[in-house]
Amino acid sequence: MFLKLFKHDFRGLGRWLWPVMIGIGGAAVLGFVNMLVLGGAGRGMDNQRPGAEALLAASLGGTALIAMALAAAATVIAVLIFVRFYKSMVTDEAYLTFTLPATAGQLIGSKFLSAAVWTLIGGAVTASACLAIFCGILISGGEDARDFFSYFWKDLGEVLSENLGTFLLFLLFTVSGVIRSYFQISCAILFGASVVRKNKALAAVGMVLAVNFVLNLILSVAGVAGLLPLMFNLSYGVGAEGMPVEASLWIQIALNAVLTAVFWWWSWRIAKKSVNIE
Repeated sequence: MFLKLFKHDFRGLGRWLWPVMIGIGGAAVLGFVNMLVLGGAGRGMDNQRPGAEALLAASLGGTALIAMALAAAATVIAVLIFVRFYKSMVTDEAYLTFTLPATAGQLIGSKFLSAAVWTLIGGAVTASACLAIFCGILISGGEDARDFFSYFWKDLGEVLSENLGTFLLFLLFTVSGVIRSYFQISCAILFGASVVRKNKALAAVGMVLAVNFVLNLILSVAGVAGLLPLMFNLSYGVGAEGMPVEASLWIQIALNAVLTAVFWWWSWRIAKKSVNIE
């Protein structure tokens, strides 16, 4: 039954996210062409060609817009994932959801797995778009650009090889934080919608904001008190004063795991009783 649930959730979410993926692909094509134009405009400026200044300004503006579009795509994907979760677990569609011969754990797990797969797909599509734009930079930039990036990737590879353990630990910390955030938001949506009979969408959004505020406040106070590494520190992983980077990351990973378990259990309890249906 879980596999059938996953296929249903994956396809349902895909109907919402495929347009976003196509949009990212379109941004990649525009970005690639824009890089070629930008390179030509730069060479035109060097040769003092007429109109090169305006072309360069337009290309720079296009670069900024494409960069903002790619950055916004991640936010759009996340929002659509949780809107889809809300519709399938709270609105009229939930009548069908809760009549399926599946446990509450299977329902929650299926939606998490489909969201995780689509997040990976979105990441791969975005990375491919960035790679296409990068290829445009290499082509338009000529030999100087290729030499620069050759040295850059060589230096980056050396840094990563020397700090591979810390890098993998930071990657694990990031993944654990994303998973915790998913269950935190989905749990808040279910809880917010379960305590009111009307305006469930507003209640769900308000509960998401409230839970996020309270949790961040508790972690921040604990960090200032030296009980936990500073979660809000911009240099993630530095943690409390004098604490090694690896120890700080392990503490935060363990904390994310505990919070994930708590939010999953809470979501399971609410789903088991079923939320009030609109």
